Amino acid sequence: MKLPGPWLAQAHTIHRVVQVNIRQIILLTLLMGLAFSVLLAIPFVLYHRAESINNLSLHQADQERVIKLATTAIHQEMEAVLSDLRYLSQHNEIRNYLQINNRSNRIELAGEYLVLARQKRVYDQVRFIGLSGMEEVRVNFNAGSSEIVADPDLQDKSDRYYFEETLWLSPGQVYVSPFDLTIEQGSVEQPLKPVMRFTAPVADDQGQIRGMVVLNYLGQRLRDKLSALEGQAGRIWLLNAEGYWLMGSTPQDEWGFMFPERPQRRLARLSPQLWQQMKAEKSGVHQSAESLILFERVYPLLGENASAGTAFSGQPVDADRYYWTIAVELSQTAIQTANIALLKKLWTVYGALVLFAFLVAGALAFAINRNKALAQVMEKVVDNVPVMVAYVDSGQRYRFNNMAYERFFGLGPKEIYGKTMLELLGEAAYQAVRPYIKQALAGKAVTFERHLVYAGAGMRDVVVSYLPDFSPQGGVRGFYVMVNDVSLVKESERRERQRMLELAHVSRLASMGEMAAEIAHEINQPLAAIAMYSAAGQRTLQGDLEHGQIKTWLDSINTQAKRASEIVRRVRRFVQKGEHESGPVDLNPIIREVAALLDHEARSQEVEMVLDLAEALPPVQGERVLREQVVFNLVRNALDAVLDQASERRITLRTSFESQLVYVEVIDTGPGVDPALGEHIFDSFVTSKQEGMGMGLAISRSIIEAHAGSLRYVNNSEGRNTFMFSLARAASQ
Repeated sequence: MKLPGPWLAQAHTIHRVVQVNIRQIILLTLLMGLAFSVLLAIPFVLYHRAESINNLSLHQADQERVIKLATTAIHQEMEAVLSDLRYLSQHNEIRNYLQINNRSNRIELAGEYLVLARQKRVYDQVRFIGLSGMEEVRVNFNAGSSEIVADPDLQDKSDRYYFEETLWLSPGQVYVSPFDLTIEQGSVEQPLKPVMRFTAPVADDQGQIRGMVVLNYLGQRLRDKLSALEGQAGRIWLLNAEGYWLMGSTPQDEWGFMFPERPQRRLARLSPQLWQQMKAEKSGVHQSAESLILFERVYPLLGENASAGTAFSGQPVDADRYYWTIAVELSQTAIQTANIALLKKLWTVYGALVLFAFLVAGALAFAINRNKALAQVMEKVVDNVPVMVAYVDSGQRYRFNNMAYERFFGLGPKEIYGKTMLELLGEAAYQAVRPYIKQALAGKAVTFERHLVYAGAGMRDVVVSYLPDFSPQGGVRGFYVMVNDVSLVKESERRERQRMLELAHVSRLASMGEMAAEIAHEINQPLAAIAMYSAAGQRTLQGDLEHGQIKTWLDSINTQAKRASEIVRRVRRFVQKGEHESGPVDLNPIIREVAALLDHEARSQEVEMVLDLAEALPPVQGERVLREQVVFNLVRNALDAVLDQASERRITLRTSFESQLVYVEVIDTGPGVDPALGEHIFDSFVTSKQEGMGMGLAISRSIIEAHAGSLRYVNNSEGRNTFMFSLARAASQ
């Protein structure tokens, strides 16, 4: 069967048949999903911010590392050049040349310069210039193929600034020119050749200055080393003291002081704020909308471990004022690229979590809506069930009750709430249930049935259950009360039992009517004996016979009278109609009584009746007369069943028991029940006897089932018929 509308599934529990509101679920899902999304966004935003700051710190750390490496590379290069310069100004060949200025010594000096140039490969020119400014020895690098310049090609350098500056120096001092480009014939040499000129005056053995050694250091080597350090940290800048780029930011910005058309290509003009910061600070960080720049001032002519303002012997003049600024520029685009990559990952995770949040929100919305609908259904069910439901706290005060309570006591909700059980139930009913209340408050679930007199509700038959309510700590904080008013049921049961008793009485009267001849015959025997003994006594009194015989006859008369009286008593008790008494019943005496009642009929039909009764048979609960009626009906049916047997006629009455049940079996040797009848033999007016009414077995089954037992027919393996009924053992007192 397909359920229409929003019913979700056909099921046997109330949880699965609650009607939910799909529209409300969708709306609640959207609201909770958005709320969850906002809550989830907060940690993601904080995490992204923290990671962005961390990424920035990592970039700055990389930039600092690059600056340190670049500073180390600059110092190493400068120290190597200064070392070579000191060596060339003091080696033996220069001393020999200064002592004897001849061609041979000049050739040896030129050879020494040639060897150095070829080994180092970083010097564009290695020269010795006399005091007149004329080059006396020169070795050119010549694109990697060093050569000694012939005498005719030597030039006069007396007008060069480095020559003039060196003339003012004393032996041991060094002059270092600015880092610039080579100029040939009044123009910047192409391709560009960055150089630095290192010069040192040379004195003879008498200490008289005779000339100077000049090394033209190829600055491209330094630029290449610095360029090799570029990478994720950013682009390296190298600026001179005037703020001109010696390296970076773009090729068009470099060497602005060497080209007349580039006078404005300097940091002071292009980024005055950054330039002011560089002039004011020796190191720092500058962040703009376009880039992140870390810078540090470098004194290349000071030793790597020396600082500005510290002078050492043999250092170049003005080394503490000769400085560059090295900077690492990282574009904001590169920073944002890393942040965007992080943001993409976070968006992916956030999107998955938001989707999950909406799924959770949907599940919660469904659960909330279903639970709300379920609560409404349960409230309606609890309020409309005929059973009274309430909750009582540990102080025995009512904290909840359904409408059945209000109808039962005729009170409103506010009149019941907060009342104690004594106030609501009344003294009589409260005292009757008080022991069970104590058990419930002690943590034991109890169920009992009582006939109680309620204040305001009168006398009622009720079935009451108390279910303890435990706190998380294990204590009892109250109990649930369920009261079922079974007064009508009990009254119906009483009427049904009375009807059953009357029916059983009618059945017994009918049975006695059928047995009238046998009963009369059985009574006639002791009456005939009494008459015989009486007549004999009369004759004895009239004659001369021994009077002592009269005593024997009188004893026989008494015995026969008692026999007749017992027969009458048994029949009278069997057919009498009285009030039923319910209680524990021992089935063995009932079976013996029925067997004695039917003994004469059995003997007259030559039927053997065997009693196989269990010892210490437990009692069963119920009315004795009804149990007796069932046994009587079954034995009478067995007597009727064996009459057609020509050979063995036997009826066995057997009792047995187990842990919960007591069994009674009536076994006969008759032909058995017609298989066509089957279970219909227990139906009313169904019988296999020609003169039977078909009521005995129907009445018997009704009686047994009314006492929560069962009656059934078994055709056993020996070909015998067995009617067996079972009843629950009576509860021990």
